[in-house]
Amino acid sequence: MDISHLLFVDDEPNVLRSLNRIFINDNFEIELATDGEEALEYLKSNKVDLILSDHNMPGMTGVEFFQKAKDIQPDSIRMLITGRGDLQIALQAINKGHIYQYFDKPWEDDDLRISVIRALEFVQAQQKMRDQENEIERYKSYRQTIVTVSHYINNFNCGLMMSVEGVLGSKELPEKARVFATSALRGAEKISEVLRILNQLQDLKIADYPMSDGMIDIDDEVQKAVERIEKNNA
Repeated sequence: MDISHLLFVDDEPNVLRSLNRIFINDNFEIELATDGEEALEYLKSNKVDLILSDHNMPGMTGVEFFQKAKDIQPDSIRMLITGRGDLQIALQAINKGHIYQYFDKPWEDDDLRISVIRALEFVQAQQKMRDQENEIERYKSYRQTIVTVSHYINNFNCGLMMSVEGVLGSKELPEKARVFATSALRGAEKISEVLRILNQLQDLKIADYPMSDGMIDIDDEVQKAVERIEKNNA
């Protein structure tokens, strides 16, 4: 699993060290910024999974910072630290900065750590759902292409086989022409086998619900089909 990248923002170095210490045993990559401007510059060139910022900072408040941060990295999780009882500030952060959660000072280390971990797990689960939904759509696209192409090839091939079989049924067919016609019939039969292999891809079962561990690997299945086709034509 990829290492989560966290950004902590606070104008007090001691607070930043305290926050960093909470996650010392976790497999996170943590960056520290002492004000909103520094943090915004960092966000412009670095992908961050979660941002935890204090509100009461000189120059730029946490709410103001998050308003700008969400425009730079809208997918980052945003968490705000406020003074105890600053409900109005928390509401502003939710409405303007679209924060995921806020914490009162002083916070409980274990509660904050668990909240951060759960937030990251939630976002990762959402991303997995999106990836699986994309895989399902890709499978549907594969399947529709196979159905359409197989239909046309099968029609052409059936006409070819009927014509060749009609030619081979003639008693007056020269021997050399019979050899060519027999070879053509074998080729048409191989095409039929290829179509059979392609049609098997249509029957693949794919999970129709998110978070399933039973997702098929479309690329792998197509590669297997190609290998069977190549073996058939060897």
